[in-house]
Amino acid sequence: MDNLVASLSDEEVEELVADWSLWARTEQLAPCGNWTTWLLMGGRGSGKTRAGAEWVRALATGENLISPIALVGETIAQARSIMVEGESGILNIGTLSERPKFDRQRNILIWENGVEAHLMSGSEPERFRGPQFGAAWCDEIGKWPQAEKAWDMLQFALRLGKKPRQLATTTPRPTKLIKRLLSDEHTIVTRMKTGENEANLASSFLSQIVERYRGSVLGRQELDGELIDDLPDALWSRRLIESIKIKQLPPLERIIVAVDPPVSANKNSDACGIIVAASYGEKAIIIEDKTIKPAKPLEWAGKVAQAYRRMMLMLLLLKLIRVGIWFRK
Repeated sequence: MDNLVASLSDEEVEELVADWSLWARTEQLAPCGNWTTWLLMGGRGSGKTRAGAEWVRALATGENLISPIALVGETIAQARSIMVEGESGILNIGTLSERPKFDRQRNILIWENGVEAHLMSGSEPERFRGPQFGAAWCDEIGKWPQAEKAWDMLQFALRLGKKPRQLATTTPRPTKLIKRLLSDEHTIVTRMKTGENEANLASSFLSQIVERYRGSVLGRQELDGELIDDLPDALWSRRLIESIKIKQLPPLERIIVAVDPPVSANKNSDACGIIVAASYGEKAIIIEDKTIKPAKPLEWAGKVAQAYRRMMLMLLLLKLIRVGIWFRK
């Protein structure tokens, strides 16, 4: 092997090192098949960013060129620092001669063959109105604050070429968007674990972080790339809630509509908690969760009034049914 490497020119060695097909793990390579979305879920340091950057490089320099490409991070700053300029970002992979130039004023990557990649923010869904793309790489979609809206707006922008496709790389979180993509028949899902990328990780990280959290709920999500529905510190787990569900309402006594309003009413505000609960004997039951976000005062107040009226109507109907049953007896 040493003799073989010694016989190669500097250019040949550079091309050998840059040949991603030789060094990538199987799960880091784009899957075959007729897919629209490649959902790559992996733990921290599992190689998601490198896989995304190499996928974009293949689109920009391969046989079937695709342009323009959307590079969507949670923010423009994160798209630049991770997807473009990061250690595994687009500007640090491939041969020097094929790397694109980065127009920092316009946040655009431009390859010598004319292919362009535009940095976009997943936190600003309305920015997707106007531009159009042939492909998109979306990073950390589990963190996007308006994930579903941003994703939907991006779909309208993916309208160039014969088969627009998108790659979503993320540490899994139980968000509505990720669950939606998992159930989509046009999504191909790949999972990666942090430990599978051991050769490229610091030994101290593996010994101190990986070993410490291995097997825990947090470790399963952040290291093994599992989709965990429950938060690690959740007081009520989904399994516990499912185990105490009742199929039929018992005779209810006192019913309340409880409200926990937010202190502000902007896109970053907390949700307005609205719960309908009741007591029967010494027990309590949660009937409905009508929590909404974001919530302006008139919106959440309307929801509270609506929940109250609906419960009063339900109680009246239950009483009428019980009276009817008593008369029949």
